[in-house]
Amino acid sequence: MALLTDGILTPGQLRNAEWGAMNDGVVSEDELIETAAGALVSVVCEIADGGRVAALAGPGNNGADAWAAARFLAEKGYSVDVWELPTGKYSAQRGKTIGSGLPVGVCSIDENISLAGYDIVLDGLFGIGINRELRPEIASVVRKINETRRENIRQRIVSVDVPSGIDAGVGIVHGEAVKADVTVTFSAMKPGLILYPGRKYAGEVRLADAGVPATYLPKSEYRRIKSVPVLPERDPAGHKGTFGRILIVAGSETGPGAALLATEACYRSGAGLCKLVTPSSILPEVLHTVPEAVFCGRERFFENPAKEMSGMSVILIGPGLGTDGEAAKLLDSVLAVASEWNNTEANGHAIVLDADALNIIASRLTDTDPAERIRSLNRLLPKRYILTPHMAELGRLLGISASEIAERRLEFASMWNEESDLVLVMKDACTLVIGDGVIRFNETGNDGMGTAGSGDVLAGITAAMSMEYIHGSMSLAECAAAAVALHGTAGDLAAEDIGRRSLKAGDLVRYLPRAFGATCAVEERE
Repeated sequence: MALLTDGILTPGQLRNAEWGAMNDGVVSEDELIETAAGALVSVVCEIADGGRVAALAGPGNNGADAWAAARFLAEKGYSVDVWELPTGKYSAQRGKTIGSGLPVGVCSIDENISLAGYDIVLDGLFGIGINRELRPEIASVVRKINETRRENIRQRIVSVDVPSGIDAGVGIVHGEAVKADVTVTFSAMKPGLILYPGRKYAGEVRLADAGVPATYLPKSEYRRIKSVPVLPERDPAGHKGTFGRILIVAGSETGPGAALLATEACYRSGAGLCKLVTPSSILPEVLHTVPEAVFCGRERFFENPAKEMSGMSVILIGPGLGTDGEAAKLLDSVLAVASEWNNTEANGHAIVLDADALNIIASRLTDTDPAERIRSLNRLLPKRYILTPHMAELGRLLGISASEIAERRLEFASMWNEESDLVLVMKDACTLVIGDGVIRFNETGNDGMGTAGSGDVLAGITAAMSMEYIHGSMSLAECAAAAVALHGTAGDLAAEDIGRRSLKAGDLVRYLPRAFGATCAVEERE
């Protein structure tokens, strides 16, 4: 099949692929339309064995797909009406369907559209080209489509390529958008079907072949994180040094939980030894919760940071650390020793910066331009660093608001790849992992993970997974992507058993062993 199962393409890339194939005479426009329509019909037949279908035909390619699908469905015995916008320009497919002699009704879309009696609504109003708000009269129609679906629980909406009103490039809703039960998307996934809110509107996404030859589908900087990759085999003769000595600088008197969650998660993710640097006052909590941890009070650490960091392969600093003067001194001590390490091995060490460590660094950046701030970070932090900010923390690092980050996340992700050697984990409902010149979109996890401490668990997993970089079996970005997949999979497994609403961060740690057992095919590498 001519489709990318692990790749993600932008609307512009897909349009260029189609035009290229048609201009070279490899495939005709009608052939592309009818191949896509055939895929739509297969899904409709799977959902409803017979019944009434309303095919909503817009002015572009999606409208042509809807006209062709209407003809195919009528041939199979479905009762089909095509509701068309009067500006439709695909007269060829319209003519074929009307001239077929099949009993296909034709109606004009206006504010009086009535879809209550249909089993299937095929949404072919607008496709991947839309990047502006729907006109008020069309937005009104979309609202009516969604209202009718809410009132008729048996009805199913199938969107063609992308739900109408969703920007396929970035996932933004342009005023109103169709809320699909199923979206049949062609050739490759689009960013807007993975990023929220587009992902919420898309429902179940089916990837289908639209007839574009594989040779015309370009290589993309985007990849999908769909599941936990197959991880390298552990050394059967290994020991705690082999499996990783991790230094975790985390926690404070008012926030001990972050340190405990990160340390537990690190151990559950395969670390051989975790040394926790945290205030001495919380030693009882450490002994009770993670007795396996090697404890180091802050006072002892300050006496000789180089000695306490000696022999450690991975450093994690930040969860629950605080941003006061002592916390800043801890960060400076870690960064100073790390900068002096003489890495005689190709992959000698790795450092994960999370939460308050990032906030402290952000407070020291003075540039106003986001690109320059990224370059400043790249100069400050040498290679072998993973940064794991959520949107607000990333906004502080780049000197802009979290909302602007959310709206322009792909723009900033590409900027990061261009300007920085550091790996960035952009935490959100759809986490992006940026590194190796690739932007990876995470599709694991659920809203139950939107709870305090979830990020601390991810930090611990990331630190442990970074040992695969030390061993030379994975790049640092691949380690971060594997950690994100494990984190999300643990959340999905927990949600299956206890529900999303009741999920808390500690549950993610408890379900990590099962997440490691849920591995499947590794990401395809080019």
